[in-house]
Amino acid sequence: MLLSWKIRYLDRNDRSFKDRYLSLETNTLEPALRAAVEFIVENQTNCNDREILKFRHLFVEYCLDSISEQGKNSGDWRSVGPNVYLEDENGKETTLAETGPIITGDPKTVLVPSGAKQHDLDFMFSEKKPIPIAEIQLSSDETRILGYFVRDLRELQDSALMKDGPGKLSKGGTLVDLPNGDYHLKTAATDDEIRSFVTIFRRLYMEKEPANFLKAVEVFTKALVDDPFAKWVQGVAGGYETHLQGTPEYRPFFYGVSTTFNVKRLIDVFIYTQYAHQPSENRQRQFVNCLNEVGNKRNFLTWLFLKEIWSCSLEIDNAGRVIAKWFNQYCNHHGITPDVLNSLRHEHAGLGTEEKVADRKSRIFREKVEGLEFELWKQAGKPEGGPVQFRLIAQEQLERVINGSQ
Repeated sequence: MLLSWKIRYLDRNDRSFKDRYLSLETNTLEPALRAAVEFIVENQTNCNDREILKFRHLFVEYCLDSISEQGKNSGDWRSVGPNVYLEDENGKETTLAETGPIITGDPKTVLVPSGAKQHDLDFMFSEKKPIPIAEIQLSSDETRILGYFVRDLRELQDSALMKDGPGKLSKGGTLVDLPNGDYHLKTAATDDEIRSFVTIFRRLYMEKEPANFLKAVEVFTKALVDDPFAKWVQGVAGGYETHLQGTPEYRPFFYGVSTTFNVKRLIDVFIYTQYAHQPSENRQRQFVNCLNEVGNKRNFLTWLFLKEIWSCSLEIDNAGRVIAKWFNQYCNHHGITPDVLNSLRHEHAGLGTEEKVADRKSRIFREKVEGLEFELWKQAGKPEGGPVQFRLIAQEQLERVINGSQ
């Protein structure tokens, strides 16, 4: 496997950004090291995975022409490296805090991360002080709200869709073309796992839920008042609300397309027609209208819903982690156990441990085939090659008897 890695680096000598091209032929490594490197490359789940950084020292610099020739002769050529990574002229990772002073020569310069929001900047430049705990006193209702919010946040964080993402769209190739020029949709999460995720998300999203995300933010910011963490969490919540009122993000699939429905309408019509409820005529009409606006591409609309509900969950998670950490410290300090019903998964350790009917049937059948193939092998005088050579015969005989066609 040939690995190529384009790195952006900051040269301290002339205070400028430059590109560095690295490569690694994994077949030059000793077996265990090669297997470890290739495992990390093949197991990469997103463009910001940093696992490959531990093997940075194995890569060597190359010129573009030479790597092109290498690539032609390689059976497997892959690009690696996280998108967000910067190093200096000596190959040492450089942080944002170090980068600003290097560029300007002013030690007080702070380089702001790309995409930072105003609440992020306000937090960066705020006066850091111990977050208040001892002097805070939540009411029983406020404790209950944060207790249920933290419970459901943990379930959301552990859900399959949260971990694996909303899936991918593809078009063309060897796949069969779909009606209306639709895309093919594939997800790592199963239908049952997606339904579970939506159920959990709904508790944190719906306005009428007693401990939804925005209510938890309200309790947290009221308790901490002007603390920088409270202001930052409030800023994230504001961005979340703005996101819900905005237009779904179509790129890179639909450039120049505009729709009348916003993210909240998209999420609502799926929840009210596909998951939590049997649809009313109005909700069904809203779903059909959304579908019409994307050219009746059902897979595309489903992916758009999954992507947006996942993005909203990331925003809930970002702020929720801060709330949950503070609330746990608050409960420990005051010796409080929130009056909250635990999730069934914490009350019943046996959930999901019983063998499924189909798995049990398959296992027993396999065991009986293995036993029969051993008997057939013995009857044949134990020829070289072992019992496995009688597996197909044993399977056919067992199926005939079970099906009553002996």
